[in-house]
Amino acid sequence: MERPVTALTTRIGVQDDGAAGIAAAVARRAAAAAGLPAALADRAAECAGALARALAAQQLSGAVYIQPPALRPGLDILAVGSGPQPRDTHRPSGAAPAGGLGMDGLGPGVSAGGGAAPWPGGPAPGDLRSVRGLADHFLLRSVPGRGAAACARLSPRAGGADEAEGTGEAPGEPPEGRAAPPPDAGSVRLPAEGETSCGDAWALDTSPDGGTVTALVADGLGHGPAAAEAADRAVDAFRGSPGLPLPQLMRAVHAALRSTRGAAVGLLRRTADDAVEHCAVGNVRACVVGHDGVRHRFGAQPGVVGWNMPAPTAHRLPDADGGTLLMHSDGVEGDWARQPLPGLTALPAPLLAVVLAHHHRAVRDDVTVLAVGPVRRRP
Repeated sequence: MERPVTALTTRIGVQDDGAAGIAAAVARRAAAAAGLPAALADRAAECAGALARALAAQQLSGAVYIQPPALRPGLDILAVGSGPQPRDTHRPSGAAPAGGLGMDGLGPGVSAGGGAAPWPGGPAPGDLRSVRGLADHFLLRSVPGRGAAACARLSPRAGGADEAEGTGEAPGEPPEGRAAPPPDAGSVRLPAEGETSCGDAWALDTSPDGGTVTALVADGLGHGPAAAEAADRAVDAFRGSPGLPLPQLMRAVHAALRSTRGAAVGLLRRTADDAVEHCAVGNVRACVVGHDGVRHRFGAQPGVVGWNMPAPTAHRLPDADGGTLLMHSDGVEGDWARQPLPGLTALPAPLLAVVLAHHHRAVRDDVTVLAVGPVRRRP
C-alpha cells in the first residue's frame, strides 16, 4: 500500500491571530486537492484556523503544518509551538512536569482524552476544544512552560480499524481474517526557503498483510528543480519494486538516477517480527527511537546514488523492541540525536516528524522527515 504522490507540506508561521485566516484558506485548498468532500474541507479550515488562534492566544511561537497523512487518505493539520508560557498551576494528574526540556524542545505530556485537553499554562483554550470536536482523530502533547504539539486528522472514512490510529496507543487485535491497519506514520517535506520545488522526497510501502513496511528518503544534490527531479525519480524507482532486497532496490534506484545530478538515498525495512534492515548511501540519517531515547543509529556508505555509488550493503537490527523508525535528510541538523531532549523520541510518529523538523530544521536546505510507528505485535 502506498500514496500515489509524495505531497509537499505547507507551513504557516504563527505570530498573531492574523495567521488564522491564512491557515484556514490553505487547509481548505489542501482538502480539495486531496479529494475530500466540501463538508470535510469546511472542517479542515475551521481546525487550521482554530489551531493558529490557540497558538497565538497562548503566545506560543510556532507554526501550523498542513499535509495528507503518510499512509491514509485524508488531511493532517498539525501545530507546534514553544514558550514562553506562564508557570502551570493546573497540571492534571499524570502530566509531565515542567522541567527537563529546553525552550526549543517538546516532551510528551498528556494525550488528549475526555474533557478539556491539557495545554501549557492551564486548561485548553476554547479554540483547542473546538478542534477536538471537529477532528476525526486528535493528538496533543504538551509540557507546561515548554511547548505543545497537536495533530488534527480528518478522514473520509473514520472509525472501524482506524479508530485507534493516531493515538500513539497500541490498538486491539483486528478480527480474524481481517488485515491489520497500516502502521501509524508521520512525515514532513518542505522546500528550502525561497524555493517552490523540494529536492527531498520520501516513500512508504506496506505488505498486503501489514506485516512489513519499507521506507525511502531521497535527498537530491543541491536544491531546486534539478534536485527535485532526482528525488522524484528515486521515489518512482522505489515504487516499481519496493519488495526487493534492499541492496538490489538501491541498485534499481541507482540505475534510475543515472541521467540526473544524483542523490543521497536511505532505505529502511521492518518485518513483522520487528527486525529492521537498513541500506544507505550518502547523508540520509536513520535511527530507531523510543521512550528511552535513541536506541540504534545506522551508518551510511559514502557516495552519490546515480553517480559514484559503492556496492550497497544492508545491515540488520534483530529487534527494534517496539521502537519508531526515523529517517531524515540533512535538512534536519544531525546533532539532535547525540543528546536528544527528554521526551522528544517518545512522541507518536505524526508529532515526532513535525516537532523534529520544526525545532531542528536548516531553513536554507530542503527537509524531509519520515517516522513510522511501532509494529503492532500479536498478544
